[in-house]
Amino acid sequence: MVRDGDILARWGGEEFTILLPETDLIQALILAERLRETIAKLSIVADETEINFTVSIGVAQKETEMSSIESLFNQADIFMYQAKQAGRNQVYGIYLA
Repeated sequence: MVRDGDILARWGGEEFTILLPETDLIQALILAERLRETIAKLSIVADETEINFTVSIGVAQKETEMSSIESLFNQADIFMYQAKQAGRNQVYGIYLA
């Protein structure tokens, strides 16, 4: 789902980040939703128990004037927690100027 040039990294214990250079917010939200749908379809059987997966995704866009990359990650983190609070398995994001 990610392209050459995109960067996927583990950000915390259960958190990952994907940096999408040259991608506008709409494209990032579409990718995030496709990723969410793909993960929601996953199912693993272990010890005769079916395990299903969900993901909560926060999407933020860095503009040239944004003070730091840290503020970008902080905003994405806020959106991820909003997605979790809204019932999980959702994508939240907004354009930041």
